[in-house]
Amino acid sequence: DAITAKGTTGVVEALQGQVAGVNITQSTGRTGGGFDIEIRGKSSTNSDTKPIYVVDGIICDDIDWLNPQDIARIDVLKDASSTAIYGSRASNGVILITTKKGSANQKVKVTYTGSVSLGVPVSRVEVLDAAGLKTYAQKVGVAEEYLGLFGDADTDWQNEIYRLAPSTDHNFSFMGGTKNMPYRASIGYTLNEGIKKTSEFQRVTASLNLSPSFLDKH
Repeated sequence: DAITAKGTTGVVEALQGQVAGVNITQSTGRTGGGFDIEIRGKSSTNSDTKPIYVVDGIICDDIDWLNPQDIARIDVLKDASSTAIYGSRASNGVILITTKKGSANQKVKVTYTGSVSLGVPVSRVEVLDAAGLKTYAQKVGVAEEYLGLFGDADTDWQNEIYRLAPSTDHNFSFMGGTKNMPYRASIGYTLNEGIKKTSEFQRVTASLNLSPSFLDKH
């Protein structure tokens, strides 16, 4: 719940401030940009500090494809024991992710979560218009012959670059289970339009989790 309550679009971003000793910084200011994560700190200026990700027992290079709404539990292994389990690749730590699953003999449960938000540029640089620039140029002694080169265009490039940025996130899932076949299926859609007009993050996710049991438990 702590992961999904933050309203983030990525799993690594949702971990920011949640785990002691884990340093997470955004590698770029672009909407949907990646994150750098350090679990044990930098051992050298040239070494890679990226941990490995293990999703339901499968080692993955990244988890950008994973929907936070599908996650049941996250564990972070920081000590040397992770190297003994996963080898030298785990020298920078391991992030274990367990996804949500259905339960045996569970009634069907349907869940929908959604959100809509609006990003607004709040820090703008005050600039002169064409008339104001000419007036300032006259005050500082620009020769009259050059003032005509300034033109009369009043283009505020901040208006041309930035915009209101609506974002939406929708997730639908159903889960349940018969005696021998717990199941869960989900689909999600995320769209984040960046404040900068050329930036946008869009993701469609779908998952199906079946956990059959063919033998009786004793």
